[in-house]
Amino acid sequence: MKKALFTAIAIAITVASQASITIATFADPTTTADSPMFTWDQAAGTLSGLWNASGLTLQTPGMTGGGFVTDAHYEMDSVALTPVIAGSFYTMGKGQVRFYTTDPNTPFYTINFSGGTFLNPFNAGASQTAGPIVDFSGPNVLPDLTDETFSFGLTNAKQVGNFVTFTSSFTSSATVVPEPVSMLVLGAGLAVVARRRKSK
Repeated sequence: MKKALFTAIAIAITVASQASITIATFADPTTTADSPMFTWDQAAGTLSGLWNASGLTLQTPGMTGGGFVTDAHYEMDSVALTPVIAGSFYTMGKGQVRFYTTDPNTPFYTINFSGGTFLNPFNAGASQTAGPIVDFSGPNVLPDLTDETFSFGLTNAKQVGNFVTFTSSFTSSATVVPEPVSMLVLGAGLAVVARRRKSK
C-alpha cells in the first residue's frame, strides 16, 4: 500500500511539474502591410521589431492575476541573422523583447534569448525564435518557469529595396514548476485518499 501511495504521489508531482501553459499572447493587430511590426534588413542581415501604435491587446493568462493589457507596445532591438539556407532559413543572435505600456525603459514583460531561428515568410510562412536559453521576467511573471519559448508569426510581407516588413502575431509559453508547499499539500491529499480506501 505504501509503495502504491508513493508511486501515486510521484506520478502526480511529475504531471504537475510538466504543466505547460501560455504565458502571454496577442493576435495580429493589423491586417495590412501599412503598419509593420518587424523589419528584415537584408543588406545588414538583421531583424528588428517595434509596435508603438494602439490596438495591440496582450493576453496574459500565464501571469499572476491573468487578464490582459490593452494598447500594449513592444520592441526588439536589431539581432544578427546568419544564413543557413540563404533567403530561406537563418539563425538569430542574442536579443531581447520588451513589452511596455508607456515607457520602453520600464517594461512589464521582458524576454531574453541567446539565439533562435528566422524563417523567410515568403517561403516558410512564419518566423519562430526557439533559442537554447530563453528567460522571461517581469513583476507578474510566475517564478520557477522552465522550458520557456516564444514565437512571432509574420504575415503581410512587403519589400521595399533591401527592407522587408511584416505584421505579426505572438505567443509565449513555459512549463510551471510547482512550489514545494504545493507538492506537499498534493502529497498529503493523496495520503488521506489512500488511507480512507484502506480503511474501507
